[in-house]
Amino acid sequence: MRRLRDISISKKLYFIVGTMAVLIIIELLTLWFAIHTLSSVRAFVNAEGLWSKAQKDAVYQLQKYEHSHDEKDYKAFQIFMAVPLGDHKTRVELFKPNPDIEVARQGFLEGRNHPDDIDGMLKLFLRFHSISYIHKAIIIWTKGDSEISELIPIGEKLHAEINSPSPSKEKLDEIISQIDPLNQQLTKLEDDFSFTLGEGSRWLESLVLEILFLVALTVEITGLTLSITVSRGISKGLNEINRAAQKIAKGDLEERAKVFSKDEIGTAAIAINQMTEQLVSYNKEMEQFAYITSHDLQEPLRTISNFSSLLNTKYKGQFDEKGEQYLGILLKATGRMQALIKDLLDYSLIGHDKKMEALDLNTVLKDVIGDLDGSIKESNAKIIAAKLPVINGYREMSSLFQNLISNAIKYRKADTPLVIKINAEEKEKEWLFSFQDNGIGIEKEYLERIFIIFQKLHNREEYAGTGIGLSQCKKIIELHGGRIWVESDFGNGSTFYFTINK
Repeated sequence: MRRLRDISISKKLYFIVGTMAVLIIIELLTLWFAIHTLSSVRAFVNAEGLWSKAQKDAVYQLQKYEHSHDEKDYKAFQIFMAVPLGDHKTRVELFKPNPDIEVARQGFLEGRNHPDDIDGMLKLFLRFHSISYIHKAIIIWTKGDSEISELIPIGEKLHAEINSPSPSKEKLDEIISQIDPLNQQLTKLEDDFSFTLGEGSRWLESLVLEILFLVALTVEITGLTLSITVSRGISKGLNEINRAAQKIAKGDLEERAKVFSKDEIGTAAIAINQMTEQLVSYNKEMEQFAYITSHDLQEPLRTISNFSSLLNTKYKGQFDEKGEQYLGILLKATGRMQALIKDLLDYSLIGHDKKMEALDLNTVLKDVIGDLDGSIKESNAKIIAAKLPVINGYREMSSLFQNLISNAIKYRKADTPLVIKINAEEKEKEWLFSFQDNGIGIEKEYLERIFIIFQKLHNREEYAGTGIGLSQCKKIIELHGGRIWVESDFGNGSTFYFTINK
């Protein structure tokens, strides 16, 4: 089974098909052997019938010869006696240490057995002569040979007396009287022989059926065992790959697929692990690149921003209209760039602190509301929150809450008071959270895109932002082994859902 586990799937299938083919061939050979053996037993029964009929006819011809004195009747007696004598020749030859099969075959031919049956009869005698039924039948055959051989001297005496110058009626009657007791003994032996072969035939039939049943059962069990073993091995490997792939897809880059075999499934698992290692390496390089790039950009941007602010405050009103316009554009551009760099830094740092801790999300929400107090008051937003659970999580959860609340405020309706409802529902293995607002909503075709980094669905001038916030949320949720999605009716608000494992 270990070797079978590590060979390719195609070779596994070839092995199963080959094994089944071999077992079916064995079954067919067993069936052929059984039919051939039973046919040989049937041939022996038929030979006994020929032997018995020849014996009865030989006796009849002797009795007829005693009355008719016709030489033709004596010749007929000799012809009928050739049948048991031929079988006798075969029996004697087969009992020799090194029997001459051609001599034995010739004996059965003289016994008027069908040529097509003779080889099977010889094999049955040689293969099964030690089996009790066959052995007993051979003993009876031997006795019959011994008894029937006495007919020959009786016939010779009868022939001699009839051909003498003055045949004696008393002597002829005396000779003929020896036939009836002998005939009765032979009849009993013939009945015993037929009965013994009948018992042997039934025993052999029962044995053959048991063998065929065992072979068929072996074929079925072997086929099922191999099929189930291979199928379970393939399913186990595929399920493991699927399990690992789902976790990796959710951002758990620590996950690896277990390798159970060296076949194509095992190779695929190894490839997934290698790709994950490369992804981890690339992510580290990209995060390091983003961090270094963002960090190195902050200094020149800070210089540009500081000097732009200085120009705007100290020298305000000293520029012409175009100069004021250009300065305003410069201030806005540096502000957007600083916000983008900050968000990129925050995004690249998500997951760096691998230490989980008990987080009371009620406290987290309270702190976030405090940080956003100015925006909340300015927008007249109302936040309604149910009692939230304590989870085992990362500190980045505060960024998740802040992004979702900030987005609700940013995309509120101008003429409708903003209401944000936050709820948590306990499930069997996870918590289901929802952030519901009554803002402008999201069009259906954008529901999946909004979680991709740098995706902006609205005009920059109308709704300022970097397009990183929701991708940060997705990364934070996947860091906790959960998932995030949104349901929205465009124009009538949105509800963001996410799960956190218990």
